[in-house]
Amino acid sequence: MRARFARFAAACEALAGVVDVVPSSPDCGGAIETFRTLRAAHIANSYGELLRTRRAELTPTVIWNIEAGAKLSADDYLTAERRRTAIYRSFRELFTRADFLVAPAASVLPWPNEISDVTAVDGAALETPIDYLAVTFIVSLVGFPVLTLPAPRDVNELPFGIQIIAPPGGESRLFAFGRAIENELGFSHRRPPL
Repeated sequence: MRARFARFAAACEALAGVVDVVPSSPDCGGAIETFRTLRAAHIANSYGELLRTRRAELTPTVIWNIEAGAKLSADDYLTAERRRTAIYRSFRELFTRADFLVAPAASVLPWPNEISDVTAVDGAALETPIDYLAVTFIVSLVGFPVLTLPAPRDVNELPFGIQIIAPPGGESRLFAFGRAIENELGFSHRRPPL
């Protein structure tokens, strides 16, 4: 985790060279459980029939998520939607005092292909197979525009990216800002040597 924090801090330091960077964040209380609930409901609704007819072809993670969604009540779903609204409002409030929100694009660095699911982050076990995606799925939960860029890296460093989140309707400013930091700071894709 220290490597990811160091890489994110370095990315923020580079950004501070061209824009004002102020530490801040929206209140995301309950976001992980909210996403888990809404995703499970969607997966169960969309793919529940596959569980009945083609279970052997599904991954354990998909089976787990369909089964979790099948156990949800209407009250569970409505509670999650209320929480999503509160988180959305918190994001909106943040953008009354900030142009963009910058966050890491992943909670883990790239891992070997042989590992199908991330089950722990820095030795801490995750509750579900999707929790390692929280840093990105919280943004998806509120539906704000986001641009993901690779951070500059040394030749031997694993790729690491940042998300730049904008308020609704801020796509053109987001793309302009992304283009500027690509050009001025080198936040752009670099092909690995073959």
